[in-house]
Amino acid sequence: MLESRTIKSIKNARIALFYYLINILVGFWARKVFFDYLGSEILGLDTTASNLLGFLNIAELGVSTSAAYFLYKPLNDNDHLSINKVVALQGWIYRRIACFILVSATVLMCFFPKIFAGASIPLWCAYATFGVMLVGSMLGYFINYKSIVLTADQKGYKVSKVTQGALLAVKIFVLLIMPYVSYPFFYYLGMNLFGYVFGCIWLCYVIKKEYPWLNDKGFNGKDLLRGMPAIITKTKQLFVHRVSGVIFVQVCPFLMYAFTSLTIIAYYGNYLLVIGKFSKLIETAFSSTASGIGSLIASNNPEHTRRVFWELVDSRLFISWVSLFCIYFLVQPFICLWLGPEYKLSNSVVMLLTLQQGITMNRTTVDSYLAGNGQFSDVWAPVVEGILTFGLAYGFGAWLGLEGVLLGIIITQTIFVGIWKPYFLFVKGFKWRARDYFIPYTIRCTILLCASVVYIYIFSLYDNSVIHSWHQWIIYSIVVMLFIVISLFIPFFFLGGMKDFLKRMRGVVQGKIKA
Repeated sequence: MLESRTIKSIKNARIALFYYLINILVGFWARKVFFDYLGSEILGLDTTASNLLGFLNIAELGVSTSAAYFLYKPLNDNDHLSINKVVALQGWIYRRIACFILVSATVLMCFFPKIFAGASIPLWCAYATFGVMLVGSMLGYFINYKSIVLTADQKGYKVSKVTQGALLAVKIFVLLIMPYVSYPFFYYLGMNLFGYVFGCIWLCYVIKKEYPWLNDKGFNGKDLLRGMPAIITKTKQLFVHRVSGVIFVQVCPFLMYAFTSLTIIAYYGNYLLVIGKFSKLIETAFSSTASGIGSLIASNNPEHTRRVFWELVDSRLFISWVSLFCIYFLVQPFICLWLGPEYKLSNSVVMLLTLQQGITMNRTTVDSYLAGNGQFSDVWAPVVEGILTFGLAYGFGAWLGLEGVLLGIIITQTIFVGIWKPYFLFVKGFKWRARDYFIPYTIRCTILLCASVVYIYIFSLYDNSVIHSWHQWIIYSIVVMLFIVISLFIPFFFLGGMKDFLKRMRGVVQGKIKA
């Protein structure tokens, strides 16, 4: 079972990383082609329609995560009846959410003449674009919801192969053919619609082949809801957490705009693009462990659960902070070569942004264990976190500008992400002692702090402003990365979690060689 979880996690990570990297490359290509053959207004329309539909889809927040939590134990016990009941209840809830979204979408489309009043393109283009996206969304609510079983069973890579694979194949085909068709907009919408439908049919086939016993028919939704009221409770709790997160994402850029100029925000966006891509890459690689954690907790082995927790913490800390340290010391000369020295921001902004990204990247281990344990009852926490974030970001922002906003976010994240969430997991969830987490984690933070001081001193001895070519930057990057990897690996090697991670990876490699 342990090996099975590991292999599944690696498969999930490999597939997720593959599609993430391919989507980045195709994204740059697509933007150029779409600008040339569809025009900037159609691209803007596509983005706006996507945002509007995303706003309506906020009604779903929490249902799939809650359903996944209730699937971990029956999947571990091979209890087909319970799995069918959870999936049937999820489908019943999803159908009601879909009806709400359809009604809301119909009302929203009545306002399209005002929303798109300033656009020079025909109004029917807005209706057609939004309609195709709505069809794709409805397929997920009415048909594809069964894919939650694949996700909870650590087979999310099969969902990625189908959904992302189908859409990516269609997108590449569109890009290749678009220069040769007479009506590219109709072709673009038609192929998108085909991609949604084809992906849906393909996914249904995969689910049927993987779980031939999966059948959500013959159940009464109201009866299931009375038998499993906890799923609604968990969903409501998750809804508060997710909505607060959405608001947080929307409010922080607004505060940055309020205390800086648009020029500074544009420069900040360049750094966020570079650092954000690396952060997303690592997050994608580790996101595959979430369902494995749920399965692990369901197996009811506290000691093994604790060992795997520190294994994930140490491996993620090492990989993420090696990446972030490298980015911190390489991003300034990179910006100078890419855009010019006039686009540089201060080292303090880069340091704060790096620290904020580090907190965000390393919160997922605790978050995954909370989700696997079904701990969503602290609904007050995201509310207070949002209020405190706004207050501190506003206060420090008025005093220090962009650095102040970032500082306010970091302080709030330290309190809730760094202190409250682990305490809630260890003490309230696992009934362990708080010091079992905070003492070992403080040691790890001390290692990272000492390493950062040493790195700042050593690399400050070299004036990277003398880097005037990409050749020089690549050589400098290799030196920086090798030094940071080797020097940080030495103290991390003596941590128990890192030893377990290396032993696990060695076992996987040996298994591959023998196979």
